[in-house]
Amino acid sequence: MTFVVILMLVVTQVIGIVQRSWVRANSRVSQFREARMAFDVMTRNLSQATLNTYWENQFDPLGFDAAQQELKKAKNYVRRSELQFICGPTTSLLTQAASSAQNYPAHAVFFQAPLGITNLTVSNSSSQANTENMVNLMCGRGYFVEWGSDASFRPPFLASLSSVPVRNRMRLMEYSPTAEMNKIYDSSLRPLVDNQTGTNNGKKWFNVGNYSALSSIVTSNEQVATRAFTRPVAENILALIISPQQEVIGNGSTQPYAIAPNYAWDSTLTTQPGASSNSNNPQGTQHLLPPLLKVTMVALDQASGDLLSSDEQLRKDVLGQISSMFKTASKFSQEIEGTDDNPSDLQKVLVAKKLNYRVFTTTIAMKQARWSL
Repeated sequence: MTFVVILMLVVTQVIGIVQRSWVRANSRVSQFREARMAFDVMTRNLSQATLNTYWENQFDPLGFDAAQQELKKAKNYVRRSELQFICGPTTSLLTQAASSAQNYPAHAVFFQAPLGITNLTVSNSSSQANTENMVNLMCGRGYFVEWGSDASFRPPFLASLSSVPVRNRMRLMEYSPTAEMNKIYDSSLRPLVDNQTGTNNGKKWFNVGNYSALSSIVTSNEQVATRAFTRPVAENILALIISPQQEVIGNGSTQPYAIAPNYAWDSTLTTQPGASSNSNNPQGTQHLLPPLLKVTMVALDQASGDLLSSDEQLRKDVLGQISSMFKTASKFSQEIEGTDDNPSDLQKVLVAKKLNYRVFTTTIAMKQARWSL
């Protein structure tokens, strides 16, 4: 009997330990489920980014013929694209974010992809095409992290309930205009095809007018015909880091981030900020996607999100330190990964503030990179 009692006590303790461990693990998984789903959707959409790059003749003028028609001689082929892929610090991409930099930490990315998001309303007018079933139409898309409240898009019935206050959170925002409202096709907002002449409007298609990424925010009373283009896809997202990279297999002297050492990429530029130019290739990276895209997202659990929301000084301290990171790609390991002996800069900040977090990271092979062109 004594042996059985002792055995039962041991079994009871083991079951209790296992149960507590399972509850903690299940709670941790459920806490980050929303972030994981948003991360999967974002990376899947990024993998479909395209520039539709093509070759075009470049000509040298020869003068004019007797009828005053200009004569030209084909000189060589050059890459061309009417689309754009751009990423970098959020405050450098979104003009309205520059005045409140701490509310927009880390990076943003804007691109074009055949996602087929349309207006979803059928017009009776014979002059308007019905695009509802055109699932491969080209759409603009963008992602960035923003600090703000849910006042504009919370359910209307909550407005009368004082027991449910406005929620201030760090959120992953998705910019998703319909194909009909893809402003990259607007002649006044289109990025340059040839960056040697004219004004580069490369950041205007997601920055200008009522349909910009920071102006067209989802509201609680929106309808299909008045659909806003920017909406939250996950809460408690602290930072988004986008690092364009290249393959370096067999070339140990080249770093993968060398093509975008400042995390910035603009497909309209021949040389990315901070990168070395190539005199043998006058077009450089113009009208090209990066071959690889390393995407990292830092998410907080619900308790940490509540703490960040309730303590303004804590939020300013954390976001201030986060905003000072992710400027130089060579520091990625030091700032995010760290080692067993030397924790990362991010870990030092968040652990010191008692914030529980998780880092999601993956490297995407860009299917439409076309570096052979």
